[in-house]
Amino acid sequence: MQPLVENAVKYGVSKKEGGGTVSIATRENPDCFTISVSDDGVGYDPSAAQEDGRTHIGIDNVRARLAAMCHGSLYIKSRPNAGTTATITIPKEGME
Repeated sequence: MQPLVENAVKYGVSKKEGGGTVSIATRENPDCFTISVSDDGVGYDPSAAQEDGRTHIGIDNVRARLAAMCHGSLYIKSRPNAGTTATITIPKEGME
């Protein structure tokens, strides 16, 4: 979670004039757990994200660790000027 919160602060709310808010939420569903990190910062265009010249090692590492450690996944949704939400999904199957 640390890289997701760090990204929300560094690339989201700190670039927004007047700052913003970072929220963390958890939910238990019948088949999985979800953890969401949301910000109301500057957001970005997901279709242009891979062409921004930056390497996204932190996010790639989070995805790889989730998959390897608990068959989890990471989904990121963002809109320019509206913020970003990163959602981790961890299946319950195999956790008993």
